This record gives sequence, C-alpha cells and structure tokens, in this order.
Amino acid sequence: MKYQVQIFSQGPKIIELHWPEIIAEDILLEIITLKNIIENKWCLNISSIYHSYQILSIQLKEGAPTAAFIAWLQAVVQRPLPRRNLPQRWIWTIPVCYDPEVVPTQSKYLEEKKMDLETLVKYHTSQSFLLYFYGFLPGFMYLGGLPKQLHIARKKIPDRKIIQGSVAIGGSQTGIYPVDSPGGWYVVGKTPVAIFENGKINLPFNPGDKIQFAAISSQRYTEIQEGSIHDWEKKSYHG
Repeated sequence: MKYQVQIFSQGPKIIELHWPEIIAEDILLEIITLKNIIENKWCLNISSIYHSYQILSIQLKEGAPTAAFIAWLQAVVQRPLPRRNLPQRWIWTIPVCYDPEVVPTQSKYLEEKKMDLETLVKYHTSQSFLLYFYGFLPGFMYLGGLPKQLHIARKKIPDRKIIQGSVAIGGSQTGIYPVDSPGGWYVVGKTPVAIFENGKINLPFNPGDKIQFAAISSQRYTEIQEGSIHDWEKKSYHG
C-alpha cells in the first residue's frame, strides 16, 4: 500500500484502520479497494463496515475469529493492493437550479462572498466533485474538490431548517441536503431530484464516483419535480 496504515481494536469486535489525516483521492481508493477485499473474504464474519475520509471501521459478528482477522489485515496492509478489486467508477450529472426565484436565500451567500450569480454558477458547475462517503444525514454526500473561490466559513448560527434538495456550501465542501434539516451551510441552489423519499435513499452513487452539477432553468426544475423523474446521467470514469 502507498500509505502507512495503523490498525486499532476499539472493542472486542470493532477494528479500525487509520490512514494519514489528509483528504486525498488516492487514500479513498485504497480504502475502497481494501473494503472490497475484506467483504469478499470475510463477509460471513462481518456485521457492518463503513468508512470516512481516513478511517475504515469493521464490526465483526459474535464468534468471528478476531485475532485471525487482525493478523490477516496486518499482512494485507504491508503489500500492494490489486486494482482489480476497485469497482467501476462513474461521473454522474445532477441538475441544479440557481435561479434566485427558486433559491431566494442564495443572496446571503452572494453578499458574504461579494460575488455575482454568474460567477457562482461558473465555478460550481465547472468541475466534478469526488464522493468520499455518506454521513450526517441519510443520503448526505461528502464531496471533495470545491474550487477555492467558493470556500466560505460555515454560519456561526445555523439555520433551523434547510429544505431538502438544497445544494449548499460550507467551508471547503459542497453537498445536497437530502431531507429537511438544521444546518450551517449556505444554500446556493436546489435540485429537483428526490434523494430521500418513502423512507429510503434513491441514489445510485457510490464512494469513488464523481458528481457534476448542471445548471437548469426554473422551468426545467418544475418539469423534473412534477414529473418525479431522476433525470441524471452517467459516464464511465477510469481516473
């Protein structure tokens, strides 16, 4: 493996692997690859497995051979990981409306940044964002790669309610609120795509995929919303 990985026991059945505390795509790829290897070999012994930017956490089932599992992990992290265990990745395009009539609270962000709407849309749609993991809320994507020109400190006093579908920016990150929630990020757009409905997540995106935002008109926003269609596109990504 490219990075030094530390292995910790956080309880009798919880094992964590820690990478260096940086946010990087190649660390994510190591985590995803190792996660797939672990699931393929130890699936019958695993209760749950999930990751964040630098941590892969595995909870083993009762009766699982913990000592043998840790010994196997120690051997695996000492050698190169085969790329064949890395799944196909995709770039997904999600429609977003930046029209002030649809996103009236957008003005707060533009005022704080002293930025015009055209510049905001240009930077926010100019590149794809890497999906690192889900967290905070069901279906909330942690995306990396926000242009520095759009960075903004989170609000000192969070809003009591940010509407589902709101596309927001906080710090050096951007994301979509899948459900109504309090939040300290600045809303800059809205997507008509329903991320979380009927008690389940509707997303086909996986960590390692990339998300591209595409600007749409308020009319198109209404058409997609009323039609209850997803209207996202994907293309193969081998980077």
